Amino acid sequence: MIVTKERFKSDRRRFDGWRVRLNPRQGIPTPAVAGTRVIVGGGFGSHDVWALDAETGRVTWHLRTKDDGPTAAVVVDDVALFNTESCTLMAVDVATGTVRWEQWLGDPLLAQPAAADGRVLMVFPRERSHWLGAFDLRTGARMWETQLGHDVITAPVVANGRVYVATYDGAVSCFDLIGGDLSWTSAMQATSAPWVSGDIVHVAQRNVSAAQDPSRWRRTNRRSTPSPRRPQERTVAVSGGDGIPLSAFAWKSAEYLRPDWGAGRKSGFAAHDASVGFSQAPAAAGVDRIRELVGEAHVSRAWRFQGSRPAVMDRIAFEATGDGLEARALDSGRLIWSWADARTEEGERRLTPPAVSNARVLVGTWDGRVVSLDAGTGQVRWAVGTGAPCHWQPVMANGRVFAGLEDGSVVSFETGDTDDDGWPMWGGGPGHNGSESPVLRKSVRIDRSPEKTSDLETTGMSEREEDHARYRNPRLF
Repeated sequence: MIVTKERFKSDRRRFDGWRVRLNPRQGIPTPAVAGTRVIVGGGFGSHDVWALDAETGRVTWHLRTKDDGPTAAVVVDDVALFNTESCTLMAVDVATGTVRWEQWLGDPLLAQPAAADGRVLMVFPRERSHWLGAFDLRTGARMWETQLGHDVITAPVVANGRVYVATYDGAVSCFDLIGGDLSWTSAMQATSAPWVSGDIVHVAQRNVSAAQDPSRWRRTNRRSTPSPRRPQERTVAVSGGDGIPLSAFAWKSAEYLRPDWGAGRKSGFAAHDASVGFSQAPAAAGVDRIRELVGEAHVSRAWRFQGSRPAVMDRIAFEATGDGLEARALDSGRLIWSWADARTEEGERRLTPPAVSNARVLVGTWDGRVVSLDAGTGQVRWAVGTGAPCHWQPVMANGRVFAGLEDGSVVSFETGDTDDDGWPMWGGGPGHNGSESPVLRKSVRIDRSPEKTSDLETTGMSEREEDHARYRNPRLF
């Protein structure tokens, strides 16, 4: 296995760091930072996981997995957790790379695990269905499992003693973390992993496609064919306790959800599928429904899909529906700022889902940059060219930034600001719901001037609802 390390130096701000080029040259998922270690998988089709020194990029250990496609890892104490696309959930020692335990689950596995309260949560196929399972963090013993309608989008999310999943059939479901009992499920055309803020669930949602809506069908040559309907997407909020709809921001054009958007770019991923034995997608993947919901028809594309996942901090929603980054006040929907200064090509999203911590927002761009913005104003703090597209969410820890790139490399640089911290893995923590640090050093400060615009759909509110979310809309779905 060929691994090369080189110095990284940004062109404008002269941030110093390192770049490690991994082989084979696949897109590299989000790294996970654990103290002085950076855990990173080799991408779809790879059998390799590395631990790199966070400051120097030196390889500290290398693990060759039995199955291909190690995902982004999550770290809990001294254990790193990840799964392979085919077909195993694994726990390894952060310091040495020694395998603590592994569980064969099924093929394919399209998402990464989550962890909380001594449990590892993972979704897997079995008997022509999908299951959410909880496994003991230390032993891998199966604790409970419950049936789902499809595979999970990106990862399960854990918050407030509950497990939330958005699945590729468009549903969002909530389960008890301890016993796995279903609290609620709602069919809502969800297109991202959820974010939980207090007792409110925020998730990206698309409009109903023409293929799903009988009213959009027309008669043509004695056959019913769907009339065109352009995809749209928005961020919605539902009650975390019962799934009741609360509010929604305005719809935005979402051409990136069309199956034929970037068809040439997408067709190249057939080779990625074939490289792991999928000349055709297996029935267990359920790609027809994935294609209908988010426009992806390859196992390798569904495996890397992150969608327009929002993040919420200090009652501000940071969201990327419409392929631009916006900050909006939760209570009113007022647009605080927006940013869309990034280029892309058809078939790839312009921005990664935002990482938000310590009053800064971090995103990667397809045009090859990692960008830090002030969370209150949207002003660009710095933008660093990485030399390759950044498809996976970048992370920040201990004044350093880490990003996996599409050319098969990992880049890290020191920003000189210790507040670039608090988001060490995809989703911010092992539960994928932001930093689990008890205290963040900085909160978001915004302009409190009178509202100019509001794109929030609401109805009347009661005192209880004001405490709950301060808005409500039962006409969302």
